[in-house]
Amino acid sequence: MDNLLKEFVNSEVWHLYEPYAISLLLGGLIGVEREFKKQREHKIFFGGVRTFILISLLGTLSGALSQHFGLPVVFISLLALSGLIGISLILERAPGLTSEISGLLTFLIGLLCSNRNYQLASFLSISLLFVLSFKEQMHKFVKHLTLEDLYAFLKFAAVTFVVYPLLPDKAFYGVNPREVWTMVVVISGIDFLGYVLTKIAGERGVVITGLIGGLVSSTAVTATFSPLSKINPHLLREYASGIVGASSIMFPRMVVLASVVNLKFAKYLLIPSLTAFILGIAYSYVISKHKTQNRANVKVTNPFELSTAIKFGLFYALILFLARNAIKYFGNYGLYVVASISGLSDVDAITLSTAKLYSSGIVEIFAGIFAVLLAAFVNTVFKWFLTGFMGTKELFKLTAPGFILLAVGEVLGLVGLIMYSKP
Repeated sequence: MDNLLKEFVNSEVWHLYEPYAISLLLGGLIGVEREFKKQREHKIFFGGVRTFILISLLGTLSGALSQHFGLPVVFISLLALSGLIGISLILERAPGLTSEISGLLTFLIGLLCSNRNYQLASFLSISLLFVLSFKEQMHKFVKHLTLEDLYAFLKFAAVTFVVYPLLPDKAFYGVNPREVWTMVVVISGIDFLGYVLTKIAGERGVVITGLIGGLVSSTAVTATFSPLSKINPHLLREYASGIVGASSIMFPRMVVLASVVNLKFAKYLLIPSLTAFILGIAYSYVISKHKTQNRANVKVTNPFELSTAIKFGLFYALILFLARNAIKYFGNYGLYVVASISGLSDVDAITLSTAKLYSSGIVEIFAGIFAVLLAAFVNTVFKWFLTGFMGTKELFKLTAPGFILLAVGEVLGLVGLIMYSKP
């Protein structure tokens, strides 16, 4: 069966019909979403499964014909489709243009398939499905936006696109300004995802909000939930679960950040991070036991705030500078000291800078992994004591096993990594 399938895929027949098959599939996916939305909302609007399949195939066919008869075939097909969509819009008198524009995009996706640009066609199809499927969530997010959030995003975008090309692309004392700002954009992008999810989940349960808030800052979750344990002692277990869960999310976040700089470094970091995450999230689940509908908004700042971005950029540059010179003069022990100090504030900067040092051949893999895990350990201990300082004694005691499990997970994962890496 496998050989028969391979022969078919490699045959001239499949090569001839491949663009149409993929076009049919992508157009069908978009059409299914539109049909589902139409039946669920009981509204009349343009297109369904068959319509979007036909539009996608029209794009593919017109693209194929244009190779023999010229580009006017594509223009005529697109003009005819636009006319039909316009007539449908007038007759149905449906509000909005979402389905109509989706139809035009589907035509262009089919056109990409005719050129065998399947990767871009698939990316556009998935992006279109995302936009169409998450209408309510996107509206809900915009509803929770403030004018300050919008200004912060616009300022950050303006500075990024204007300042970034002007930054020198060369190292000053081991620090490249353009690379620093690139890391700022990466961190802000990841934080913004967590910020969006926190905005959406802010009206949901305490535990869920804590877990999502951990994508932005587990320290912010700890600082928010700890004082609330004094005000709402009946939600003690939920607050403890949210804090430990957010601290657990920190570990896979570290792996994602490291992968941006160096995939091999992230691969080595994966085992101890995953071990700590599993133990921490398991304890978070055990102490929560039941879902709660009580509200608890995590206080996180917009990551696109210009001052926040500049502060992180300066902090990252400082950590990278200190780490380079610490290794130069004191070896790996100097790096460990810098990692410990950095962990009191943030693990993102030391994760990115250590991965960068490994990519440059300045630090060895296990020394770099140990430095990142040491920073995570210090940060974990700091958050544990923060629960006792800002929260109740009961919260401190209840989160203690979770934080201990996170530390044990790091150690076990590191030991496992060393044993696994031995020849």
